[in-house]
Amino acid sequence: MHFARKLFGSVAFRALFMVALVGLIWQTRSAEAAAAFVDHGGNIAPSAPISSDTVDFWVQVGYQGWVTNTRLYLTTDGSEPSINPTTHAAQGTTQSINMTLDHVENNTLWYKATAGPWSTNTVIRYKIASWHSGGGDTKYADSTIDWPVTDPTKARIFGFRVGENQLPSWIGGAVIYNVFVDRFYDGDTSNNDYCAETASGYCDNNHAVHGALPTHPQDDYRFTYNGGDLDGVVARLDYLQDLGINVLWLSPVFDNPNFYTDANYNTNGNIYFTYHGYHPSNPLAVEEVFGTQSDLQTLVTQAANRNIRVILDFVPNHTSNQSSNFISASTTCTGPFSAWYTFSACSTAADPTFNVTFPSGFNTSSASYTVYGSNDTNKSFFGVLELPQINNDNAAARNWVINSRADYWLNTLGHAGYRLDYAPGPSTDFWREFNDTIGDSDTFTIAEIWLDNGPEMIRRQQGRIDSAMDFEANAAMVGFFTGGSSVDSLDSSLRDRASFYYQGGISPSEFVRGCFIDNHDMDRFSYRVNYNLADMKQGALLMFTQPCVPVMYYGNEIGLGQEFGIYQFGGGRPEYARERMAWGFYDGSAPSEWTGSANTTLWDFYETLIDVRKTTPALQTFSPADYIALYRHNADRTYAYQRGQGSSAVLVALNDSGGSRMLNMPNISGVSLPYANGTVLVDLLGSGKTCTVSAGQCSVTLDNTTPGVVLAPQGGGGSSVTVNFTVNGYVTQYGQDMYVVGNVPELGNWNPANAVPLNWVDSDTWSGPATFTTSAGQSIQFKFIVRQGGTTIWEGGSNRTYSVPSSGSGTYTGWWQ
Repeated sequence: MHFARKLFGSVAFRALFMVALVGLIWQTRSAEAAAAFVDHGGNIAPSAPISSDTVDFWVQVGYQGWVTNTRLYLTTDGSEPSINPTTHAAQGTTQSINMTLDHVENNTLWYKATAGPWSTNTVIRYKIASWHSGGGDTKYADSTIDWPVTDPTKARIFGFRVGENQLPSWIGGAVIYNVFVDRFYDGDTSNNDYCAETASGYCDNNHAVHGALPTHPQDDYRFTYNGGDLDGVVARLDYLQDLGINVLWLSPVFDNPNFYTDANYNTNGNIYFTYHGYHPSNPLAVEEVFGTQSDLQTLVTQAANRNIRVILDFVPNHTSNQSSNFISASTTCTGPFSAWYTFSACSTAADPTFNVTFPSGFNTSSASYTVYGSNDTNKSFFGVLELPQINNDNAAARNWVINSRADYWLNTLGHAGYRLDYAPGPSTDFWREFNDTIGDSDTFTIAEIWLDNGPEMIRRQQGRIDSAMDFEANAAMVGFFTGGSSVDSLDSSLRDRASFYYQGGISPSEFVRGCFIDNHDMDRFSYRVNYNLADMKQGALLMFTQPCVPVMYYGNEIGLGQEFGIYQFGGGRPEYARERMAWGFYDGSAPSEWTGSANTTLWDFYETLIDVRKTTPALQTFSPADYIALYRHNADRTYAYQRGQGSSAVLVALNDSGGSRMLNMPNISGVSLPYANGTVLVDLLGSGKTCTVSAGQCSVTLDNTTPGVVLAPQGGGGSSVTVNFTVNGYVTQYGQDMYVVGNVPELGNWNPANAVPLNWVDSDTWSGPATFTTSAGQSIQFKFIVRQGGTTIWEGGSNRTYSVPSSGSGTYTGWWQ
């Protein structure tokens, strides 16, 4: 008895007993529940590996019980990883790599494996599994409590291609303008379906509720179709050209079901209209309310004639529940399309069908509506019944999304690329294949990634997309003007955003951010700053002078507003930020239904700002090293920074005090101006403001009339520099002429119409001078081209590079590629 008491009371025994007890519990609980979630989300480092990189693969395992094994399965031959569901053995060409427990955070296990390196262009595809050796289900990344993936053939596939992504050469000078097609301009009244019409045939903008939330969405024109269409965009291309836009982003233009109803499923319930286009039912056809495929082709062609590229809004994550693919899957629960979606339960019972009666005054009186998928449980976009999520890891579904849709439209229309809706939905392997298929030196993709931890999610997609909208920079800019955040906070946030994505070997030639002050899902910037002209100008100035691509929302340039905040009545209603474009300020041809007041002073400011952006090389770089804080004053709310390097750099300064303030730049220790004393800086925005560098400083006074400037050395920062270009090896024919064109204003900003002509020397030699001012002292890119009438022949190979001397003259001689 005394021995037993002594044994059970000893420290060693208690420790041994606890180990045995924990082991027993571990074995017992493992059979009840394995990992509650296995979360990878493409978390690798570096995010876009090159041939010299080994890669760390990270996965988080959250648990109800415990796991003992986590394993990485990868292939290097482009095939899908194959795993034995019982033994966990890799099959075929699949490699198996054990992941080791690295650390624990708040009951979350972090596992890691390292692999590589691999040669350039190797396609790496992989899956990750987690299980307990004592039993229980094996779960695969990305598996959640709601959707536990236990079948290896249904596990999410991650992937990347080894090597660097490349941005298109034209992106440095790009200014993107987002047109919400239904709200821009009504060019064809014959297709005005699903709206309350006036006698003239236009959708009625008096059909509105003021001062309160409408009882039903259909009671207010802001929740219904407004008549804007593709013909309307074509009719306003001259306007966009006058403004200086060179990239046009269209909201989705493919076939939608036009409406859906509330959960009551009855003829008197709420009717929700899909005027925005984000409910694709047949993405192989153009939405008839917007026009025809011919209209879309005309738009792309007519835009190109004005040197405007078009990018289309692409929705790869989901379809409408009215899609024929989903109808087949949800009503049969078998067949080829059943694997295109993810069901945890599927019923062949008839879905409810009923007639929808539209309100009096609508040009559509009634329609039949079937609520497909109402009997099923399947993955959908944020749980919205009408938007079932596509399983983009299914080979057939992926082929349809990438090849039958994205690549088909690119080859058919010849547009410039895509804005990618809800890019976190599909896997990294999907975006790898998407980029492999449609990505080239002239195609651009810009992603929407707005979830929590958005910046990290964006970084995980690098190497597969060209760009992403920077919501963090947007929050910093808006917060400065509306939330009272300090100049120090603004500067810290913007410089952090400028550098965040260029880690792990990513260069500014591979990835660029999209900067914006508002978009179609948030309150307009004009509304948030109470239409203060100085604030609207400064917001635009920040957007256009950050090391990113400026992305305008239609109406930014006139201070287009809204009656209510999108959260004024509780849940978000972005319709209030999607008012019709006001056209009365521009010309007299707009119908009365599409007129409205506008700030022409702001329009003139945007026009000048756009021109400065497109013609100033220092503003076209994306390197964080080219964004240097020069001046901060929290009390005065004044801020200045340098863009670019050397004598061709420009200074951006702004004053948000509401009064007159003098900025004596720089006032930050450790930084200096890149100009010699005596250099005169002038405002490229045309305000007439100047400053002269003296004793290493430069002073400018800003007020509420001129709250911001872009200062550049007068005459481009010194004397002009002449470079003589010579090219050999191309035998020109009668009527052909040789030119040099490049990425700087002096060489036409890649526009053949503005290229510099060379002179004929002999049968295969041309030579001639080009004069550089603002680009003196910079490294440039260029090519030689041959023009004959309207035909342009570009030489092949990579862009040529040359460092223009900062003074004097230079020469360049090369052979046709």
